[in-house]
Amino acid sequence: MIICVPCATVFRYPDARSEHTDDAVYGTECEILDSLAGFCRVRTSYGYEGYVRESELAEKLAEPNRVVTAMWADLVREPKNFYAPELTLPFGSLVDAGYPREYPRYAMIVLPDKRMFWVRAEQLGEIPVFKDEETARETVCRTAQTFLGVQYRWGGRTHAGIDCSGLAFTSYRAAGITIWRDADPGMFADKRTVSKEELKPGDLIFFPGHVAVHIENGRFIHATSSGARVCYGSLNKEDGDYSEWCANNIVCCKTVF
Repeated sequence: MIICVPCATVFRYPDARSEHTDDAVYGTECEILDSLAGFCRVRTSYGYEGYVRESELAEKLAEPNRVVTAMWADLVREPKNFYAPELTLPFGSLVDAGYPREYPRYAMIVLPDKRMFWVRAEQLGEIPVFKDEETARETVCRTAQTFLGVQYRWGGRTHAGIDCSGLAFTSYRAAGITIWRDADPGMFADKRTVSKEELKPGDLIFFPGHVAVHIENGRFIHATSSGARVCYGSLNKEDGDYSEWCANNIVCCKTVF
């Protein structure tokens, strides 16, 4: 089964009033573990478990061959730019796309319910795979930077709103690397610990209940609930975005490389 809506809210319990723990974007594969009162308990392809609405799941028609690389991608009913979007898919959505020669600027997408839509071809890219460390680090940082200014949203993982571990997870996912979607450093016990001085671009800095993506020279990007948005921070007192709390509350620093 896959997520068949642009973004499915993952709940802690089979209740829409329970905690929002994750966003599962379109095309995410899910294993159904149980069902109850219109909800399904699922395990996503990246190992996260929670409840989604049963109506937001569908059988997969084909293997995805492209991923949405734009912040948002509008799906329209004809390959013309004056139609209102029928759906808008978020960054990271997985799709099965075709490229008819007669419409070189567009790609054709068929949804699980067999409806056909069009999307700008430039908004899609190859499904990411890990290539090399340097490229991956650059991709992690570049992806994190696209979220600057996005509002903080607990459990969020799109440009509509995102939390700290969602930012780290999504940035690594864009580089073809799957990390745990959690700010608990214990979940990264198998990853190498580095000192603050050894931090390289893309490494992770853990604080109590919080995680940030290191950019360079002690500066980082994080989704902060106190600041209500994704922003830069720094461990260096001389920087304008210095965060005293972060500098004094580092739990550990981890690298996946």
